[in-house]
Amino acid sequence: MATDGDSAHPPNEDDMLPDERAAIAERLNELEDDESHLTLDEVASDLGIELD
Repeated sequence: MATDGDSAHPPNEDDMLPDERAAIAERLNELEDDESHLTLDEVASDLGIELD
């Protein structure tokens, strides 16, 4: 039986489906890729926000 305390902990890798592990690994690789990092100015420009 799950308790409220259970939701505070990330799932154990053994409890994840293979597709979930693959998706997480792919996302981590994207985050580690230097070219995938945008500057604040680039993000603001893409969103049409002017920074002062």
